[in-house]
Amino acid sequence: MIRTGQQYLESLRDGRRVYCDGELIRDVTAHPATRGYAQAIAEYYDLHHDPEHADTLTFVDDDGERRALHWFLPGCKEDVARRRAYYEFWWRHFNGGMFTRPPCSMNVVMFAQVDDPQPWEDNSRFSDGRPLAQYIRDQWARLVREDLSISPMFIDVQYDRSRDDALAETPMLKMVDRNDEGIVVRGWKAIGTSIAFANELLVGNLWRPGQTPEQTVYALVPVATEGLSLYCRPSNAAPEADPFDRPGATVGDELDGMAYFDDVFIPWERVQHVGNPDHAKWYPQRQFDWVHVETQIRHAVNAELMVGLALLVTQALGTNNQPVVQSQLADLVRFRETCRAFTIAAEETGFATPGGLYKPNNIYVDFGRAHYLENNGKMVETLIDFCGRGVILSPARADFDDPYIGPKLEEALRGPGISARDRTKIFKLIHERFLSEWGARHEMFEKFNGTPLYLIKLLTMQRTEYQVDGPLTQLARDTLGLGSLSEIAERAAEAESRSHYASVRYQPEYARAQDQRDGFYRDQSDSERKQAASS
Repeated sequence: MIRTGQQYLESLRDGRRVYCDGELIRDVTAHPATRGYAQAIAEYYDLHHDPEHADTLTFVDDDGERRALHWFLPGCKEDVARRRAYYEFWWRHFNGGMFTRPPCSMNVVMFAQVDDPQPWEDNSRFSDGRPLAQYIRDQWARLVREDLSISPMFIDVQYDRSRDDALAETPMLKMVDRNDEGIVVRGWKAIGTSIAFANELLVGNLWRPGQTPEQTVYALVPVATEGLSLYCRPSNAAPEADPFDRPGATVGDELDGMAYFDDVFIPWERVQHVGNPDHAKWYPQRQFDWVHVETQIRHAVNAELMVGLALLVTQALGTNNQPVVQSQLADLVRFRETCRAFTIAAEETGFATPGGLYKPNNIYVDFGRAHYLENNGKMVETLIDFCGRGVILSPARADFDDPYIGPKLEEALRGPGISARDRTKIFKLIHERFLSEWGARHEMFEKFNGTPLYLIKLLTMQRTEYQVDGPLTQLARDTLGLGSLSEIAERAAEAESRSHYASVRYQPEYARAQDQRDGFYRDQSDSERKQAASS
């Protein structure tokens, strides 16, 4: 089954409680703050039914059923490239990735569970031997069968980070009761995107020191569940504006929000894991690896939009052939091509997971995301500099339509081979995307999506073999003639053993199997690795 847009809209009229800007919204498909995005996602579903796009947007599964490609599990490098084409279609359809959480970018957070569900069961506490691995398989089958939309909520409320034991005092989501039928949870999940427009929330944890067993909960919860309330930030949508003046905000706002669980009952069949902080320590980044594969693709399309706008605006201003501008344009082009190169490199050097998925190289995915975040601000500044005052002093459509001032504006603001209206449209889009509150929210999302820049770097170092006794120092050791660094390695291991945080030295094999390993280690056993590192 592939849902139609109308079926999707009907699924949102389920009595969900959505608070937004001081108001309780009962029907997100009709309210001015939310209807634009709901309609945009309805169009998303409808386009899957368009025969013109069938090869790009759909696939036929093993049972002969045609499905939306957002359910397609990649088994080889060609499958990953097919998914990239799918994502590129949507980021271009949504005007350069202006919406970051359509259904195709949210259900992928379950790929890690579906790929290897047994560790979620084996490491669970409080579940009394229940078949959580089978529950995960059944949950995925139901999501695919009904073509549902999910939204991940993993981040917890901010707290006193000066001490580890403060986490237990926060009102974050935790299990407060359990029985033969299921568990009862109470508290907050701090942030999720598009939660008001999803069918179910996938709750989990971004582990932190001090997390208790009761706070370690992974489950699928329908948005309309009794006792569940969503609190969303004020909408930046401008549904009544002229699209000429507000080319993004008139389409809608995907919103970000918090979720409060007031003694919400979750049946065991919807639980994925509960009670083991040590398990949670290994999994958040491995779940979000799959999310960040599509994030990386969106970054490349975002960069492409910036390059295109830069070329258009400098042509419209007649500055495109100036040597300094040519050099700056080259920087923008290089930024786009580097983002794309990281994506392709991740695909080319991917690996097989325990469940047989072909997973792009998480090292290149993370370092590619880091490259984007480190350089995006500079690229945006360059684009704004190209614009000059035009990005701020841009007439509205009504000004151009005015019988007196309109013709004078047309004469004053035309460019080389381009009308004043068309040149203004370029400025309007740049302003909307990078200078308005609507656009600034997008930039903030990308900065903190899943993990901020410093954490991307930290987690990458924790997950990979970039250690003092690892393969990356082998050449330096050989060049220096140092031989074994066993004593240094022992001291490093001792220091890491005292750390609260995850370390590649101690990660279980089921977690290690979800990571790309350095080529030196790829086909070696643990004992061989240790022997090689000390030789």
